[in-house]
Amino acid sequence: MKAPYRFFFLLFLIVLLTACYREVKHSEPTSKETKVHEHAENENVNEIENNKDDKNIRLIRQILNLATKGMTLDSDFKLFDPIKEVHNSWGDPSKTDRYKEYFYDEYSNRTITIGYSEDGEIFDIRSYNKVLGTLTIDEISSSIGKPSFSRNMNDESIYGYRLEDGIELKFIIANSTGKVDHISVYRKVENNEKPEPPKVVEKYILDIKGTSEKLSDNAWANMLKSREQMKTLTKENEGTVFLNGPNQRMVALTFDDGPDREITLGIIGILKKYDVRGSFFFVGEKVQQNADVVKTAFQAGNLVLSHSFYHNDLSKVDKGEIVNDLRMTNDAIEDVIGKRPALFRPPYGATNEQVITTVKEQNQKIVLWSIDTLDWSQKESDNIGQNVLTNVRNGDIILFHSDEDKTETLRALPSIILGLQKKGFQVVTLDRLLDTKAYK
Repeated sequence: MKAPYRFFFLLFLIVLLTACYREVKHSEPTSKETKVHEHAENENVNEIENNKDDKNIRLIRQILNLATKGMTLDSDFKLFDPIKEVHNSWGDPSKTDRYKEYFYDEYSNRTITIGYSEDGEIFDIRSYNKVLGTLTIDEISSSIGKPSFSRNMNDESIYGYRLEDGIELKFIIANSTGKVDHISVYRKVENNEKPEPPKVVEKYILDIKGTSEKLSDNAWANMLKSREQMKTLTKENEGTVFLNGPNQRMVALTFDDGPDREITLGIIGILKKYDVRGSFFFVGEKVQQNADVVKTAFQAGNLVLSHSFYHNDLSKVDKGEIVNDLRMTNDAIEDVIGKRPALFRPPYGATNEQVITTVKEQNQKIVLWSIDTLDWSQKESDNIGQNVLTNVRNGDIILFHSDEDKTETLRALPSIILGLQKKGFQVVTLDRLLDTKAYK
C-alpha cells in the first residue's frame, strides 16, 4: 500500500476504535445502573409482600408489649395514672358513662375509652383502632399463645391473657364477624368490684334449622314437634345433652349411619383434602363389617363415636336393652381404635328421660344437632348446601349422613366447607366445640 493511502487507513482505524471505546464506556454504567435498579425493585416487592404477611403478627406483638407496661394503642397513658393527667392533656371526653363508683371517659376522636375509679385512678384502657378489625383469634393464638381465659357476653367473645402485676390483656371479638372489635388493658381495682356492667347471659341453645320439599305436611309437623322436644330436653339436661356448641365462630360437621365402603371413605378423603376434621357417629353392626374404614377415619384425625348397634329407636325399649346396646357399640369401636366413645347420638334423635339417664350412668353424653341437612330426604346437593350455608350460626352442630346412598352429600361437601370458611367459621371436632372428652 502506498504511503498516502496507508496514512488515511490508519487514521480511519484510530477514529473507529475511539468511537467504540466511548460507546463501551458509555454503556457500562447504564447496564449496571439498570441491574441495581431492577434488584432494588425486586427487593422492594419482596419487602412489601413480607410486610403484608407479617403486619398482623407485628401488630399483635406490639399490643402485647404495650400491655405488659399497662398501656395500649393510641395512648401515652398507662394503668394507675390519674385521670386528671388525661383531662389536662386531651381535654374533655366526648362522653362519660358511670357504673356504680366507676367512670368511663370516651375519646371518640382518639378511638380510646378510659375507665377509672372515684379516686381518679385508671384501671382500664380500651382501644377501638380500626386496624384491630383485621385480627382473628387464630392469628392471636398463633402469635402469642393460647388465651388464659375466654367467655361469651351475648354478641361478643372475650379472650384474655393474664400478664405480670395483675394486668389482663383482653381481645373482644364480635361474633358476627369473627374479628377483633376492641382491646382492653385492665387491672382489677382493689375492692375487686367489676367495673363493667354485668350482662345477663342466657343459655345459648339454638333452634334446629333445615328444610325439605320432599316431606309431607304431616311428616313436617312431626319433625317440628320433635325438634321442640329435643330443644326442651337440652335445656333441662345441661351438660349431658347438647344441641349446639358455644356462641363462638366454630361449627362441627357430623356424619351418621356409617360406615360404608364408598361414601364414608369419600367423606374422609374430602375432609383430608380441605384439612378439616369431622365427627362420625357409626353404627356398631357396620363397624364390625367395615373395620378398616373405621380405622382410616380415626387415623385421619376424625372422631369415631357411638350411634347404637342396630340403629333401633332406643326411646321405645327398656333400660336393659339400652345398656346392652351402648355396651355392644362401644365394644365394637374399641376393638378397632382402642378407645371407648364418651359421646353418643341416639338414632333419629329419639330421646327421653330414660335414655338420658341411662346414657349418663354409662359415663356418656348425648349429642344432637342444630342444623339438619335433610340429606336423607331431599337428596340434592343444592338443597343440602343451602340448608347449611343459609342457616349457619356460631356453635352449630351440622348433621349429615355417610351411608351408601348419600352421593349428593359427598357432592355438596366441598362447597359447604369452602362456604363456611369464607364466612369465617372454623370447622372443628365435637370435643373441641363442646369442650368435653370424646373418649372415656
